[in-house]
Amino acid sequence: MPDYGDPSYWRGTIKMSLSKFFVLSVLHRKPMHGYEVVQAVEKTTNGCCSPTEGTVYPMLNEFEAGGYLHSTMEVVHGRQRKIYTVTDKGRHAFQVAVDAWLEATDCILASKAASEGRERKEDA
Repeated sequence: MPDYGDPSYWRGTIKMSLSKFFVLSVLHRKPMHGYEVVQAVEKTTNGCCSPTEGTVYPMLNEFEAGGYLHSTMEVVHGRQRKIYTVTDKGRHAFQVAVDAWLEATDCILASKAASEGRERKEDA
């Protein structure tokens, strides 16, 4: 049974949910190979979201199978790499994700403001 009073539970849940968003986000900017995606997500989020290669590659495969990404094989620094590029379907999915996260953020902020308002009334 999770400890809902433990901040690490909530951070882990949020980070897991955001990982797919940030994978699409960094690939929305430019095509990359898997390890680059890992590094770019970590850099973009200042370490807040640090997916491992073990979690990113299944995501990339899932996105590719769904038609959200396309991959090609290229030689990068003398090594054969699979380079992932966002498709039009992937660009649309990213925009839908941005809108959904903004809506969720607005709800969280409104809930926090309402909660703080109740706390102030109770303290008075």
